[in-house]
Amino acid sequence: RKNIILRRQYIDFVKGMGPDIKLHLGCGDKKLKGYVNIDAVPTEGSDIVMDVVDLSVIPSNSISEIFMKSVFEHFYRHEQDQILREYHRVLKKGGKLVLGIPDFDIAVGAYLRKEKGIVGDVFDLNHVRQYVFGESVPENPFYQLHKDIFNKESIRLLLEKNGFVIERLENVFFENQHLPLTIAVTGVKKI
Repeated sequence: RKNIILRRQYIDFVKGMGPDIKLHLGCGDKKLKGYVNIDAVPTEGSDIVMDVVDLSVIPSNSISEIFMKSVFEHFYRHEQDQILREYHRVLKKGGKLVLGIPDFDIAVGAYLRKEKGIVGDVFDLNHVRQYVFGESVPENPFYQLHKDIFNKESIRLLLEKNGFVIERLENVFFENQHLPLTIAVTGVKKI
């Protein structure tokens, strides 16, 4: 029954969007124009509340882009292949999976080189903890913690293993970062 309700809600929301349907998964409070903004909990930015892992209410080969920024690291390693297969299923041929995830190599390198930190004088152990584990504060629920770490090579291999061809893979600055601590990766569904 829940999936029937979610399917109806999804179909009603995307009516009139045309053939270029884009999903913003794990949107939090950030609503992106031109996207169906989805989060697992009701937020200021969510158009639809549903699990961003189980997209079974979405038809196969119907999505042109899936965008996730600071979300994929919240999945356990043993879940990632299944999640990526599900995303691959809903994407059209040529559809894009766009991820922004913390780069473990850059965080550890910044710590070892004592680079300038985000809020402190140097990139300290607290910064590394934040990028590796997420922000562990009482007001953040458990699902906000990071469940895995990535570097450019590991995310490239993971996406390729699950049927994506890498279109973009580079480090970028995210919000108030003084270092390019985020991996921006785009995988394209070719088949």
